[in-house]
Amino acid sequence: MNWDDFQQKAIVAIPKQTLKPNRCWVGVLRHEKPPEASLEETDFIWMIGHDKMPIQTVQEAYLKSHQVINFRLKHRDALVDQNGMVRAILNQQDPELLGRAVARSVEILNELQEKFSRYAASNADAQSWKQAIEKLIPQAERTRTVIGVIGNTGAGKSSVVNAMLNEENLVPTNCMRACTAVVTEISWNDSMDTSAEYRAEIEFIDRVDWEEELTALMKDFLTGDGAVSRGIYESDSDAGIAWAKFQSVYPKLPRDTLNQYKVSDLMTKTDVLSVLGTTKTIEAAQASIFYQQLQHYVDSREKCNKKGRGNDGGRTKTTKITEMEYWPLIKVVRIYTKSPALSTGAVIVDLPGVHDSNAARAAVAQSYLKHCTGLWIVAPIGRAVDDKAAKTLLGCSFRRQLKYDGGFSSVTFICSKTDDISVTEVINSLELDGTAELEELGDENRTSIKKIEGKIESLRESQQACEAVLSRTLKEMDIWEELQEQLDDGKKVYAPVCETRKRPKGCKKDSARKRRRVSEEESDDDWVPPDDDGTDDDNEVEIALSESDIHKKFQELRRSRKNAREEIWQIKGSIEELKLQISEHEVQNDETKDKIRRLCIAERNEYSKIAIQRDFAAGIREMDQENAAEEDEDNFDPDEELRDYDQVAKSLAVFCVSSRAYQKLCGRLVKDDPVPGFTNAEETGIPQLQAHCKTLTASSRIQTSRSFLLNLCQLLTAFNLWASIEGTGSKATEEDKNKQIKYLKQALANLDAVFKASIYACFDQVRADLKHYITDKLPELVKDAIDAAPSTAKAWGEKKDRGGLPWPTYLAVVRRHGVFRSLSAGHRDFNADLVDPILKHLANGWERAFQSRLPKAFCAYAANFGGLLHTFHGSVERQADEKGVGLAELSILKQQVYTYEQLFHNVGTVVIKQMTQLQREANRNITPTIANGMRNVYELCASECGPGAHYGDHPVVGTRFSGAFGLDQETVGNDNITIMESTSL
Repeated sequence: MNWDDFQQKAIVAIPKQTLKPNRCWVGVLRHEKPPEASLEETDFIWMIGHDKMPIQTVQEAYLKSHQVINFRLKHRDALVDQNGMVRAILNQQDPELLGRAVARSVEILNELQEKFSRYAASNADAQSWKQAIEKLIPQAERTRTVIGVIGNTGAGKSSVVNAMLNEENLVPTNCMRACTAVVTEISWNDSMDTSAEYRAEIEFIDRVDWEEELTALMKDFLTGDGAVSRGIYESDSDAGIAWAKFQSVYPKLPRDTLNQYKVSDLMTKTDVLSVLGTTKTIEAAQASIFYQQLQHYVDSREKCNKKGRGNDGGRTKTTKITEMEYWPLIKVVRIYTKSPALSTGAVIVDLPGVHDSNAARAAVAQSYLKHCTGLWIVAPIGRAVDDKAAKTLLGCSFRRQLKYDGGFSSVTFICSKTDDISVTEVINSLELDGTAELEELGDENRTSIKKIEGKIESLRESQQACEAVLSRTLKEMDIWEELQEQLDDGKKVYAPVCETRKRPKGCKKDSARKRRRVSEEESDDDWVPPDDDGTDDDNEVEIALSESDIHKKFQELRRSRKNAREEIWQIKGSIEELKLQISEHEVQNDETKDKIRRLCIAERNEYSKIAIQRDFAAGIREMDQENAAEEDEDNFDPDEELRDYDQVAKSLAVFCVSSRAYQKLCGRLVKDDPVPGFTNAEETGIPQLQAHCKTLTASSRIQTSRSFLLNLCQLLTAFNLWASIEGTGSKATEEDKNKQIKYLKQALANLDAVFKASIYACFDQVRADLKHYITDKLPELVKDAIDAAPSTAKAWGEKKDRGGLPWPTYLAVVRRHGVFRSLSAGHRDFNADLVDPILKHLANGWERAFQSRLPKAFCAYAANFGGLLHTFHGSVERQADEKGVGLAELSILKQQVYTYEQLFHNVGTVVIKQMTQLQREANRNITPTIANGMRNVYELCASECGPGAHYGDHPVVGTRFSGAFGLDQETVGNDNITIMESTSL
């Protein structure tokens, strides 16, 4: 390319705008335009520049304009600083652009690796570079963003997940009790095998977990003498739930022989042992086949037992199922699918409950919650606002856990079933004004329909009259045709006498009736009874009809028939026209009703969104104030805002969705009727939820891409240095070189010392914050919990009318070491009850430490490291200039200062992320510590029997619980102090 020619053509294409002094035009020719072609202004990306304008600005502008990831800038025949281009890419906040940069980088690294592999066996450097590339490439892999989905039974949670995945049925469903559900993880399927478009891994609990649960189940439904409890016939009772689970796994065991079996005997059953501790894999090309195969494992067949006819007059009887069911043995189900919503790394986890009666499944659910990046709470829109779902947020303990985890910002609220709406209630409760005009239009349509229906009724009456005339006319025509036939046969015929015909006045009523006959034969049928008016026509002489008389009569009757038929057809036509008008009005009425319904749905959605955000912030404020008052009651100020609650409300993402309407609009649910109130998929809210799902992965994708690209910069710089070792052209003497090396060693030692001092100062700050906000408070809080333990334990054993637990539920809790979920009593956790005084008073300090103080310390010191590195490099440059020693590689290393500065920033982000995970483990460690100390106590309580064994007036109960808590005081404090200090390290 001739640069001078190109420059002349570029000058002609410069914009005509007048620039301010000391400003110039900077143009970048678009990469798709060849320099040799004739050029216009639009062929360039033009920027107003100045003499200090960094090349990075030019590169960023071109990146934004073209969204490319691999380009080179040239000025004359020289390449512009390419490190600046990488820097421009790193500064981007678009995960898609960064993702393309990573993908292209991996392609280049694979090419380099292939080239180095050729010489790796004979060249040590080639082997080293090959290993470095192999270590770097895996860092480009997509990271998982775990999103937990929770909601009460009937909230439509599974339906929302299925709709978001664009599948009619994928997530396992179950109509049994909540305890039968399993944790289900859904993530992207990387497989390219078309026969495995849908894949699932079903992981079963191990032998130890099942043996422990089996022991508890048998104690729940067996009495002390080994007989089956009568409570099994109540499906909602603790014994009934335990029996249903047991019988699902052991369906062939006769009920009356269970006292002959021990747990050890049941654990030897081959069909059970064959699945415990294993993982079953399912693969299918179609969703319907996949779903059927998956349901075989996760669903209870109690709902689909075959019905047969008995000998009881047609009444049905349930066929006994003797096939083993797997749902009680499942630990977790992992589903892999190619849903676009999961393509960026989102992992949806359907959490049926963290309080599962199965300890293994409950542990899995807790583990997922601990690692969740996002938390979706699903509630029906009709109850979400009325029940203050956002404010209560699934209970006080759950809200407190979110506070400990720093998870308030991760919450997304999903209002489901927006298609379930009462238009009248919404209009009245929200006082909607926008529906008045539509309602008026609907009233007009309905009024018009009634008027038209009245016209149709009148026309139908006229039609009936015409049809009666036609019928009489046809009958008369039949009579006259018979007369014509008789006349043709030579007989005398007379006009028929109408039944309504009156006798002439003046005739005697009792005179003998004399009449000429139409034929020679006499017939009684021709006799006409006398009229009521006393007149008589017996003496009337009838005149025989002629051919012309009959013909004239036929013409008259035909005209009458024609007129009647024409009138009937006209009436029918008018009715059909009116029916069409009714149809048009009905269509308009339906459209009006649909508009009103859509408006009501939209208004209720907006109202619910604002109300839920307000309630969410109110719930957090209430908890903050409660914790603050308990933490320092003397200095508590209820008017002091502990955080920006308006911002808390605005930051809560709320989506109002109708999964049924979305599925129907997408062509699924073909057996269902159309869902009124929705005209397109956007109105259902599901597409917005799908986009939100991808958005949640953006932060993780950006961090992963930046981290990879920074490490790539390090590798390329090292490669550049390696390639430039030979032929540096340095003329420095050995003495100068040795002096420079000595200086560099001393400078590096100083830098190392400064780095260590900064790190230790950071650690000291972290430890001081932990001590002030957490560890100094623990001893007093543990003492308070010990003092409260006796009354807490006594409350469990109170009689039911005093808030205590029923005896079967109490036994079920202690048999499971203090944790059990009952349909009647809900979730009960004795260990959490004992720890409550600690967690309640520690919440604010914990949040301040881990959500504010420690992250600020890490970020500050990470920024400080970058400044120290700039200072170090500047001193080395000055030393080289003063001594006149030119280091060719120094300019290359200078480019890396920015890279390391970004790496330090990245390290700060990684440390905060690791700290968050560690502190989540630490705050969850307190309750298990108590549970371990209480294990023997629970076993003792479970073994007690006799009248009043579990009631609060039995003194040994409170003493045992209090004693166990006291023995573990040191464990509670020391274990958690150790964990929290390891968090800071």
